[in-house]
Amino acid sequence: MDKAALRRQMIRRRLELSPAERERLSRAAQEAVIGSEPFRRAAVVLLYAAFRGEVATDRIMAAGKAMGKRLVLPRVVKGAPQLALHEYPGDPGALVISRFGVPEPDPAWPQVAPGEIDLVVVPGVAFDSAGWRLGYGAGYYDRTLPTIRQANPQAVLVGLAYGFQVVPALPVDPHDVPMDALATEAGLIWCKRG
Repeated sequence: MDKAALRRQMIRRRLELSPAERERLSRAAQEAVIGSEPFRRAAVVLLYAAFRGEVATDRIMAAGKAMGKRLVLPRVVKGAPQLALHEYPGDPGALVISRFGVPEPDPAWPQVAPGEIDLVVVPGVAFDSAGWRLGYGAGYYDRTLPTIRQANPQAVLVGLAYGFQVVPALPVDPHDVPMDALATEAGLIWCKRG
């Protein structure tokens, strides 16, 4: 299956989940992150605000805030190749809806340098067990993740998804950045490559 067809299929499956099922699966996937060693160790966590049926991150945000972690959210900047990273004060009502319909931080919130990030919780349309990710196709994460990795080689990348979004294999492009682990309702799975 090509990337465009897989994107359509996975987004459709996400949107077909009932609200109760989405909540149940999201809760379990988030608990897999919250209970993980990378989350416990991280002082600064880059998350995302869910949209279009993505696994929610509200529980991870609440747990991070309760544990005194600095939370960071990404923002698309028109004309910029990478995501801007902003410290998130923890108020979901303060998020701004972008031109893509994505909840994002206010541009006035303080920016965070890529090297400060310890853990990145990454959204995706699909993942495979080797940690390769299929995004929406705009490439923002593909260009941002290498910057984080270069600035902090110890940063851990965790793909957050429903179990059905994990497929046997994905086509890989040279610019793709693999995840270190995947978190689904089944738990946290460390990725193996090669």
